[in-house]
Amino acid sequence: MESDHKSKTVVLVSNLGTPNQPTEQDVRVYLREFLSDKDVIRLPRIFWLPLLHLIILRVRPKKSAELYKKVWTEWGSPLLYNTFLQAGLLRQKLHQDFVVDVAMRYGKPSIESKIIEYIKLGFNNILFLPMFPQYSTTTTKSIANQIARVTKKNKISLENKNICMIKDFHDYDGYIDSSVSHIKSFQTKHGKPDKLLLSFHGIPKSYVGEDEPYQSQCFKTANLIANKLNLSDNDYEIVFQSRFGKSEWIQPYLAERLEKLPLENTKNIQVYCPGFPSDCLETIEEIGEESHDLFMESGGETYKFIPCLNGDKDFIDFLEILIKDHETEKIDFRDLL
Repeated sequence: MESDHKSKTVVLVSNLGTPNQPTEQDVRVYLREFLSDKDVIRLPRIFWLPLLHLIILRVRPKKSAELYKKVWTEWGSPLLYNTFLQAGLLRQKLHQDFVVDVAMRYGKPSIESKIIEYIKLGFNNILFLPMFPQYSTTTTKSIANQIARVTKKNKISLENKNICMIKDFHDYDGYIDSSVSHIKSFQTKHGKPDKLLLSFHGIPKSYVGEDEPYQSQCFKTANLIANKLNLSDNDYEIVFQSRFGKSEWIQPYLAERLEKLPLENTKNIQVYCPGFPSDCLETIEEIGEESHDLFMESGGETYKFIPCLNGDKDFIDFLEILIKDHETEKIDFRDLL
């Protein structure tokens, strides 16, 4: 059995994470871990930590818990359900040489618990598959840093261990093609809009630099999708959502465009989020509900949210190839530190 373990690769499908339950206390625990991450919030600790603990964690958990309650399922949060769905579908395809499981950056099942579990079982090869198509220091690198902390804390020798990551897949044909097919299928049922908005999660503008290719990768993804859909420049826009705080984030902002589009006589739109392979609170609530209301209140007439890929067959087929393909850029997690 031990030799069998040594020959197999553990694939850990990874995403941001989720509270255990949609309660104020559980959301507070989750947000404390998330917003304490130095890769996510780069403000000086002496300023940020008092603000986080004295104000944000006293106010935001209650509001966020109410939002989570609206989207919670019998299997947990939508993100947890969809990540396990993707892992389960991959497990069916990778049943011989791979073991497939889930590890979240924040919350449970944690990266630490899964690394310890599989190292103790005798596995020497672990591959992290972050469900972040576009690389960012706030997401993928944060996972790498957490792996480093876990291995150091638990004194895990890496001499005979191979812990790798897939850095990104923002321009891979299979990812672009599955997104295009998914959009076409939706539009076959619901018609085509005046304009398609391709919305990505925003990051502070100050984060953008040589080690942060996120913005450029988002634009490349969107343009590749638009080209394969044969869209003209007037048929689509690239926007960024989920701005937090008062600092400038990468633009254009989704909310601002939703307010202005009806004034430009664009009143029938669809929104798709290529950076979110799994539906979650941000897509279901922010894009599916809040953005819909903002657009309609601003004079829009038709607003459609295109769900994320989730368990889309073409996307799962792509992930299978991504994992198996020896030419895929699988890098040692330490190369991202």
